[in-house]
Amino acid sequence: MQLSDLNPHIRYARIHQNALGIKGKTSICYDCRLFFFQNISGKIVINDQSYEITNNTAVFLPPESHYQFHITFPKNASTIILDFDMTNENAHLVASLGTATEETFDSSLVLPYSLPAELANPIILVLPQLSRMLSQCTDHFLYRNPFYRESSSAVLKLCLLELIHQNAALGRAQICDDVLSYIHDHFSETTLTNKSIATHFNYHPDHLSNLIRQETGRSLHQYLMFYRIQVAKNYLLTTQYDISEIAWRSGFCTPAYFIKIFRRSTGMTPRAYRVHRIHTEI
Repeated sequence: MQLSDLNPHIRYARIHQNALGIKGKTSICYDCRLFFFQNISGKIVINDQSYEITNNTAVFLPPESHYQFHITFPKNASTIILDFDMTNENAHLVASLGTATEETFDSSLVLPYSLPAELANPIILVLPQLSRMLSQCTDHFLYRNPFYRESSSAVLKLCLLELIHQNAALGRAQICDDVLSYIHDHFSETTLTNKSIATHFNYHPDHLSNLIRQETGRSLHQYLMFYRIQVAKNYLLTTQYDISEIAWRSGFCTPAYFIKIFRRSTGMTPRAYRVHRIHTEI
């Protein structure tokens, strides 16, 4: 299923003000689930991995997810719960397919359709902007106005797209953090290149470079050179290493290449930079 085919069919939509008997109980869902927690804290364990729940946390679960809540419900707490399919191919099934325990789960009851790749795994995000939309979606579904299924489906689709968008942005930020940390740890290796970094993270070099540019304003190669120059500057001002030694320690393959990149970055040679900065500070 492609994301363009997304057309949610909602079977259940409610706003709950209590614990619903779900605390500490492991459940397996037959259809898709979306929870939105307000003024609630705790955690959810999904497929043996634990996630924190705070105010305005949205939790999307694909079918067959194993989950268990460990949360507290103060007096002002509320939880929006939606059960749905990604398409209306099974619109004749109007009631929620419900949940099962690990002992009673029957995989044959799971509807046979594929999920968009972007929604094939659980998503847990703090998204205050979903509060109004999910409340609106639930109202459409409950009040049964004309076209209530179509209108509630349309609003839910917007919510799912926002989840996907924010989850992708979070994923990009995380991979960029990992790449930058990798550069900081391996900059001195003269064999470190766009290709070797991309291979390490299982990305195409051009794609990874574009991600880094979005986060830092520099391409992958530009950031690597930038960081090496910062390291070289520190060596120039805090050590007596000669230019060849600094070039090697900073990850440049030759002193000539180091001088070329340093001049391009600072407008002066490494030796001139050292003299200028030392005299300036004195």
